[in-house]
Amino acid sequence: MVFRMSRPGSLADMVGQVIREALDAYRRAFAPLTVATLLIFLPFTAALLALQLAAPDSTSTRQGLMIIDAVGSLLLFAPLAAITAIRTGRALERGGDAAVRRHLGEAFGLLVPYVATQLLVLLVIAGLPGALIAAGYAAGSPLLMTLGFGLLIGSALINGVRLTCATVAVAVDDARFGPALRRSAGLTRGSWLKVLGTLVAATLLALLIALGLSAIALPFPAGAAQDVGTSIAELLANAVTVPFIALVSYRLYRALEARVQRPA
Repeated sequence: MVFRMSRPGSLADMVGQVIREALDAYRRAFAPLTVATLLIFLPFTAALLALQLAAPDSTSTRQGLMIIDAVGSLLLFAPLAAITAIRTGRALERGGDAAVRRHLGEAFGLLVPYVATQLLVLLVIAGLPGALIAAGYAAGSPLLMTLGFGLLIGSALINGVRLTCATVAVAVDDARFGPALRRSAGLTRGSWLKVLGTLVAATLLALLIALGLSAIALPFPAGAAQDVGTSIAELLANAVTVPFIALVSYRLYRALEARVQRPA
């Protein structure tokens, strides 16, 4: 099956088209993508669990593990899984098979420019607001900190949506850094609300899936067993939701391309 590229109309059309196409692609490659993502996250999850079980249970320990988890996921494991899913989605669109193992190998080659572009997007979103927040904290100025947080929220809504396709451009079209950001800005121009609606719908679906999988940890007794159960639930949630969000991003990218190529 080759995806039929159509030009989205209304907000509901855009959201419905992208989510349906992402779910169809994921259905066709569910098993290999889920297994590949499990294998990507498993060593990291196991290492974090070992640290959690070995370290004393304290607020500082939990905060440190949360930071390690966020940084590791952001800079290595989630990007590898996302690139693999995007490349798989592109192969399925062209009528090929999933070939997830080959796409995982390609992901390692694209990891550095993908992550660097991702960090550049974060810098655009949070650079100025972060500087204001830091300056306000250093000067003890609640006004500056409030201004910084307000600017951060506004930048996340505006620049976060405008640049949401930048990393997809790295995985698909070999654009990177500045050109990837310009590519995303050009594709999303005039479609801000549609892009935001699609991202919100996909995120809510992923959260529902993650919440459902979190029930796996409920039967485990408190203590070390509960930590193990929670780690298993988080691993499964990552294995299911990360490829789904990546495929949504890819199908959104293609829908925006169709809109630009065939304007109303």
